[in-house]
Amino acid sequence: MSEKKTVVITDARSVSAKCAAEYLARQGYDVQIVPETICLWDEAALAAFAQPLAETLHGVIHPAPEKILGGIEQFSGDDWKRARDEGPMAAFCVTKVFCNIMREKRQGAIIYLNSIHAEKPVGEGMLFSMGCGAVQMLCREINQDYGEQGVNCFFVQKGIEEGEENCISNVSPIYCGVDQRYPTRKMPAQDHLNGLLAFLLTDAAAPLTGSDLRADGGLTMFYNHRKRTEGRRYVHDDD
Repeated sequence: MSEKKTVVITDARSVSAKCAAEYLARQGYDVQIVPETICLWDEAALAAFAQPLAETLHGVIHPAPEKILGGIEQFSGDDWKRARDEGPMAAFCVTKVFCNIMREKRQGAIIYLNSIHAEKPVGEGMLFSMGCGAVQMLCREINQDYGEQGVNCFFVQKGIEEGEENCISNVSPIYCGVDQRYPTRKMPAQDHLNGLLAFLLTDAAAPLTGSDLRADGGLTMFYNHRKRTEGRRYVHDDD
């Protein structure tokens, strides 16, 4: 890159976020990860972290928080508060702090690296899904505010990653046999979103601003395994 460009990743605990951080650094970006000691819903602390980066800030990637699992009868007021703070409140503060900086420069991008559970229930994960849905709407709303000022906004619905087997529930089968429900019949590579995230940080992605991008590798379009019998007719394996 001809000039220094900073990309902030607000939470690097997930596999996709870690891979993105390493990939973008190799592409020449100055990748800054918000320390875990900073609460993302603490606007003042976040602003103090962001201010030294203002001159070179180019983009922000904000991953969804860790899942909160359990049935509705199990959740307490503390669970609701945690879901609110780590989900919509954190996304709101991240958006307010960093987008205000980028709109002063009239350029930049914020990417909510979120989950298909913004639209598809987890199963015993109501608080997580509700938080994802709220952030999805936040992206649509703030695109109206920041879009005309040169800030691109994207909501990326990523699929299920390896290591999420602990999310299996008795309510939804979405986490059962996941690899066989991807069209490729295998889990996607850990770095499969790197190219997409890098593209969304460029000016070429501007026509997509405000959009929800279902980057789930076809997982949610699974209609059972099929095989061709004769002509152009397909049947399900369990027919």
